[in-house]
Amino acid sequence: MSFEDFAISVNNLSKRYEIYNTPHDRLKQFVLPRLQRLTRRLPRQYFREFWALRDVSFEVKKGETIGIIGRNGSGKSTLLQLICGTLHPTSGVVETNGRITALLELGSGFNVEFTGRENIYMNGAVIGLSKEEIDKRFDDICAFADIGEFIEQPVKTYSSGMFVRLAFAIQANVDPEIFIVDEALAVGDAYFVHRCMNRFQQMQCEGKTIILVTHDVTAVRQLCDRAIWVDGGILVAMGDKSKVVDSYLSHLFSKEQDRYEVPPPSLKDISEAAENISVLRNNSVCRHETAIPNVDSRFGNRLCEIVGIGVYDTLGTPLKSTSNDTDIVLRISIKNNHSEKRLKMVVGYTFRNERGVDISSSDTIVTNTDIGYLVPGEIMTVSMVIGLPCLHPGSYTIIPSTAYTDEYGVPVETDRIINAVVIEITSDIKVDVGMRFKTKFKVDS
Repeated sequence: MSFEDFAISVNNLSKRYEIYNTPHDRLKQFVLPRLQRLTRRLPRQYFREFWALRDVSFEVKKGETIGIIGRNGSGKSTLLQLICGTLHPTSGVVETNGRITALLELGSGFNVEFTGRENIYMNGAVIGLSKEEIDKRFDDICAFADIGEFIEQPVKTYSSGMFVRLAFAIQANVDPEIFIVDEALAVGDAYFVHRCMNRFQQMQCEGKTIILVTHDVTAVRQLCDRAIWVDGGILVAMGDKSKVVDSYLSHLFSKEQDRYEVPPPSLKDISEAAENISVLRNNSVCRHETAIPNVDSRFGNRLCEIVGIGVYDTLGTPLKSTSNDTDIVLRISIKNNHSEKRLKMVVGYTFRNERGVDISSSDTIVTNTDIGYLVPGEIMTVSMVIGLPCLHPGSYTIIPSTAYTDEYGVPVETDRIINAVVIEITSDIKVDVGMRFKTKFKVDS
């Protein structure tokens, strides 16, 4: 592909900051190395180097929506500022192909002494729009922001929600070719977030390129074509959004694992544990579960772990496929690996479609179901009856999870297995989009 096919090209991009312990060190760095060179001595460095980004390279095609994820301080915002041109790289090159509008940190690009109206015209001028072009868009911007008479007030009087409403309205309605958003929607109210999501989809249909930085991995799964994971200033992964998100979450939660000396079980251990489950629950003997069929990725400290999982119909027959609008039984077997402490257990699941979007989830806290305690070394199986709605036909995965509640009643997740079970949903009922809710129609007389 030629560069004309790409909206953004980033090549070996790095950004270094100089960290000084005191203001005197900054002055020393400015003066002394020059004197040391004049006297033919090796110049001394009076600062510490901090690399916010190091050797990052990727390309974004025109019309793509890319989600950038990572922990706080990983370099995401620095990367966006380098793409926008508000920061200069230490090394490397950023090339952009199209008009960029960016919604970065709250308040960036605004003069708080100016009114909302004045900031609209100032921001439009900054990105190269004439007064006549802004005049044409002014009413649409005001309608989208929906802040009423405050448009004529200085923005320093705005709440954070009003601030981001106006900022998003400006950037999304000045016909950008590349639209960049950095976590700004987190302060918006629920209705405004829905309005923004609708605008995102419109821009995607119009072929705009969108870069979205967010901690909301569900938004990445739903809105983005691909995902980028940045950690410690390094591009860790880029590609399929579901795989990148799952890898990121696995890494994020595995950091808790070091606090416990619980080795992960072997496949043989899992099989033996699953074959010996016979715990009474609800006055019935729980069925023996099978070993976990799939482990795409796994995170949690394994203090309590999932050792078996099975999907059945209501008669107890194992399922690989079923029709929609029916009931299935999900059984999850868990084991307490703690050496001496009994744990008050929580068990749940997430139901995910083939595009990697989580469409439903539940657990024993949500349903207010007390499954009791699990003593060290004990295994229990929990059964859940799930009523499937009229889902769109296709393959779905089930992600089981387990946790325990601490002394304050706060759940602590210990094990989650991504895509542990794949189940095929068939249908004799036509479902156009997503799923069909159970609906009863009535004509009022």
